[in-house]
Amino acid sequence: ISKAKLLEDGLIGNNLQLPLPKYPTCIAILTSSPSSALADMLRTAQERWPLTKLIIVPIPVQGIGAEKTIKLVLKGLINNQKILKFQAIILARGGGNREDLMLFDNEALCRDLAQLPVPLVTGLGHEDDLTVADLVADHRASTPTAAIVALLPSRDAAFAELLQRKQRLNDTSAWSIRQQSQCLLEW
Repeated sequence: ISKAKLLEDGLIGNNLQLPLPKYPTCIAILTSSPSSALADMLRTAQERWPLTKLIIVPIPVQGIGAEKTIKLVLKGLINNQKILKFQAIILARGGGNREDLMLFDNEALCRDLAQLPVPLVTGLGHEDDLTVADLVADHRASTPTAAIVALLPSRDAAFAELLQRKQRLNDTSAWSIRQQSQCLLEW
């Protein structure tokens, strides 16, 4: 399928991309299990934002029947989204040769991915790999680990932001008290 066809059919375009949640409470991760990609994503998630629940959904990432299985898994996830309460989906696969990624160029699968009601983040292959699934995704990450980084905030950055807000609140409170004291003294 060509990029022009995807544009023509309204499956890709910046105006179609769903925004990523700022502080997701639950994410569904579709990848092979066990795998190095999954292990790296789990480790990174624990380091960055351990408050987010991760629903690990094992899928085949290549081979005969993989497309059908992934489509069934997606349908099941979407049908149970209100129960599971996930706010985004990561579709990930570690590296390999270009032929190993051909599953993610499948037109029928990519059309289903484009219709997801929650943001889709892809982390397929290596940095220079690009698939049709990456084009229809709401966010393309260069690797599976980069996909989890794109979705989860950094707890260190969040802590620094909270400290900064606390300082501003203290400064504002102190200023307000000084102003009120000055008004009382002048009264």
